[in-house]
Amino acid sequence: MCPIACGNWKCYKFTQACKDRETEQFVVLKQTQQCSWIRWMRVDKNPNVPRICLSTAVPTEELRNVALDYSYLAQDRCQVSCQNPACTCADRTFPFWTEGYDTPDNSSVADDTTSDAARERNCTDLYTMSTRKRDTVCELDIRGVTDHLSLPKYNDIPAIIKVNYMCPKACGNRIECFCTDSTDMIRTLNRSNKERQCSWARYWSADKLAEFCDKSIEPYFARACAITCKNPRCAEHDSTYSLELFGNVVSTTCRQISEYSQSEPLGKDEEYVRLMCGAMDYGKALFTHELCPVACKDVDVSVQM
Repeated sequence: MCPIACGNWKCYKFTQACKDRETEQFVVLKQTQQCSWIRWMRVDKNPNVPRICLSTAVPTEELRNVALDYSYLAQDRCQVSCQNPACTCADRTFPFWTEGYDTPDNSSVADDTTSDAARERNCTDLYTMSTRKRDTVCELDIRGVTDHLSLPKYNDIPAIIKVNYMCPKACGNRIECFCTDSTDMIRTLNRSNKERQCSWARYWSADKLAEFCDKSIEPYFARACAITCKNPRCAEHDSTYSLELFGNVVSTTCRQISEYSQSEPLGKDEEYVRLMCGAMDYGKALFTHELCPVACKDVDVSVQM
């Protein structure tokens, strides 16, 4: 009856409601893999796991009844085993209780950034806080959940759960969570239209975009749409999310593009890189070169192959 208050692990697990979708074997980087194998490689801290998870996964010869399917990456087939960021970066939607805090402060201005009582919070509360207060609150322990949730080697739930674990996008402590555009409706409470999407800003004027990307004016939009707002924290960060291109016919990642770009500079690899960097992920309404500024840094996407 009270799964959140009683600490049901399913509410708090790192990958949230996601699951490993594939039970059969598949081929990644010319080797046969399976979600359960990837999970154990992660437990054993195998350094090849990130590369495997961020690469295309195609059916094995035995299961290939259709043409090669490039629409899935290993992290899409194995969301839990690969800790897909689309799962691990989502803010929890339910409220939780935090401990109070009292931070010594030498300033002459008394405000709620230096102390606060134990209280119920939501991840959305963090968007309207000052940077100083948000950083403080994100480090608070949440109350009502005990260390029985932490089972070494079987899940990634920490013994002490902090707010930044509950709200990775809102807190922004994990750059892979912060440096992406939310695909949800974003609060713009002071406007006649109370909600907007990041993608709506693509055709706005520079002045309008600057206004919405000003966190003192639109705090929700400015933080939720970090790529659209060209947040400087993201200038040298390649997204780890799956990129769904050409009507979801092809999926790739910044890492996979980067590996191709470091291959022979002429031929099919160069063509692949230019094609991928110039394509748009219509789910996010962002071009690949916006999501992969490092991998696509020296690619001229204006040249047609």
